[in-house]
Amino acid sequence: MKIAFTFLLLFTLQVSILAQSAKIDSLERLLSQSKPDTARIALLTELGTKYWSSQPKKTLEYAQKALALSKQLKYASGEARSYQVFGIYYWQKNEYATSLDYYSKGRLLYQSINDPKGVANCLSNAGIVYREQGNYAHALDNYLQALTVYRALNQEINIANMLNSIGIIHKNQKNYEEALTSYQEALAIFMRVGNQQATAGILANIGTIHGAQGKFELAIESTNKSLLIFEKLKDSNGQIICHNDLGDMYFQKGNFAESITKYEKAVTLNEQYQSKKLMVTSFNGLGKVYINLNQATKASDYYQRSSTLAQTLGLRPALQEAYAGLAEVYSQQNDYPKAFKFQQMSSTLKDSLFNAENANKIANLRVSYENEKKQIEVTLLQKEKDLGYATRNTIAVALAAGLLLITVAFNRQRLITNKDRQVHQMQQTLAETEIRNRQEREEQLQRELEFRNKSLTTHTLNLIQKNGILTEIRETVSVALKAKLRDENTPLLSRLINLIDYSFNLDQDWEEFKLYFEGVHQNFFTKLKAAHTDLGPGELRLCALVRLNLSLKECATLLSISPDSVKTARHRLRKKLNLPEDNNLVDYVMAI
Repeated sequence: MKIAFTFLLLFTLQVSILAQSAKIDSLERLLSQSKPDTARIALLTELGTKYWSSQPKKTLEYAQKALALSKQLKYASGEARSYQVFGIYYWQKNEYATSLDYYSKGRLLYQSINDPKGVANCLSNAGIVYREQGNYAHALDNYLQALTVYRALNQEINIANMLNSIGIIHKNQKNYEEALTSYQEALAIFMRVGNQQATAGILANIGTIHGAQGKFELAIESTNKSLLIFEKLKDSNGQIICHNDLGDMYFQKGNFAESITKYEKAVTLNEQYQSKKLMVTSFNGLGKVYINLNQATKASDYYQRSSTLAQTLGLRPALQEAYAGLAEVYSQQNDYPKAFKFQQMSSTLKDSLFNAENANKIANLRVSYENEKKQIEVTLLQKEKDLGYATRNTIAVALAAGLLLITVAFNRQRLITNKDRQVHQMQQTLAETEIRNRQEREEQLQRELEFRNKSLTTHTLNLIQKNGILTEIRETVSVALKAKLRDENTPLLSRLINLIDYSFNLDQDWEEFKLYFEGVHQNFFTKLKAAHTDLGPGELRLCALVRLNLSLKECATLLSISPDSVKTARHRLRKKLNLPEDNNLVDYVMAI
């Protein structure tokens, strides 16, 4: 049904039938006094919206006038609003493809003037059309796009309306939990802003969800809360819908007496309110209850009344339901020819509805395709237009740009050449500096090495001199002992004492020698001991002397042994080093 608790915005105005006359009269008076300006366009579009349910021909008339004046004034916003009124008119006439076409025109126009709210309104209204066609995927997509815009604009009422519409989609797809989530979020907003009518509508929708889930107590509780608010607001439309919903809930619960009470209450209210569409719902509901009570006569009466009204209003789904009910009634009465007749009428209408739904979907696809095609054409035309401007401007500046490029290129090349020259000079300077620094480091290292060699040589000579003196002392002492001299004042003993004192002044120990030696020959002893772990201190000293390439006599003096003893020591060293006879000891030690 189009008159239900959808609360979708048409230009952000709620669709309502109650208490419209006074508002319409006021707008008509303003229209009669208005001038052909943008204010008049606003009045025309608002009146067109008001008349959609009572006098749809006036909706079309006002939409045409608003569009003509908008084009005359070149007022894009008014033209877009006019397209929306056209969309409402053709939606009401169930010409869904045409309705969607107008909503698409309005949306594109709103986009061109950067009016996001207008875009969202077109999307939401197109969502209504898609929903009624059963094209829930497109409907949901439109609602979500509109919701995104309304959230960005922080328009709480519109946000809540979209959430309610999204809930309806989920409900129709039997996604009840998702529907409840959307409804409850919308309800919180409506309660916060104090919108009582919308709050009541959401409560009624929540009630239908609980009813579909079989939670009839929760469904009845929520619907009764909605009914109380509508009664307080004296909203007959809302009260009728609530009573119809309660009649269906009690019917599903099996409480037929209470169901009849609710449906009859809806009928009584509607006799004053005169909503034929809602009356059809009540009549079908009562017919359904009386069939289950096996009261075929009463059921037949209500179904007949429903079918008459539904046929007049063009409510084909309700008419199909009435035909199916009459077939069951006549079957209970054993009037099988009539039962078969109405069953055939019901099946034919059901097939027709199915085919019409598919035809609408196909028409939707065609309109969507055509709209997209038009949008592509518009985009291409705009690109061609922009290209024309660009070509004209390009020709005008081409020569200047060429000259400028040549000048820039020349200057750039000159800068690059200068820069390359500077870089080359800098690199050459750095290279020369590096070479000079390297030479200085090498010279310094060479001086250090020469100094260490001199130190080692000096130390070695000191050792040789010291040991030579000690040798001379030993020989002098031997002569003194042989001469049996005991007088310390004798010249021989005085010379011996002086030699010993002198030898003490020249004393340099082995560790000092080792320190000097390793200053020149780094890690010599470490590597030697690593290769031959069984070498003793005397053998290490001999290796050091061999490394210095000293003669047998010099080695003998330093080691305080005879040259023959040095030969013997060298022979023993060769064995410990495992050197074959043909290998030279000096070469081996020099290689360490």
